[in-house]
Amino acid sequence: MESVFQVQRHLWICVCLAVFNAADALFTHRLLLKGGTELNPIMNALYMINPILFLFVKFLFSYLIFIIGFVPLMDRVKTLLYIALTLYTLVVIWHLILNILLFS
Repeated sequence: MESVFQVQRHLWICVCLAVFNAADALFTHRLLLKGGTELNPIMNALYMINPILFLFVKFLFSYLIFIIGFVPLMDRVKTLLYIALTLYTLVVIWHLILNILLFS
């Protein structure tokens, strides 16, 4: 019997998404400590409950995104991964710009 979990061609996309998601968590946490605002209402609620819970959930999502890299996906879902990668790239660039402007 063949294992469901195998390295897939989209693994590198999932690795990038997982890293970008973790970076987003850390950048967001840093900005929130300096008085910034979390725009996602669900993540904002988690952060208000406990910042550690916020980070835990974000890192859990990073782990799950990484695991998706080992599961076969339909072409439509792979397309969504490319879209998500593009959006997260923009988010990380935005965080880098904010950090350079606010903390340099």
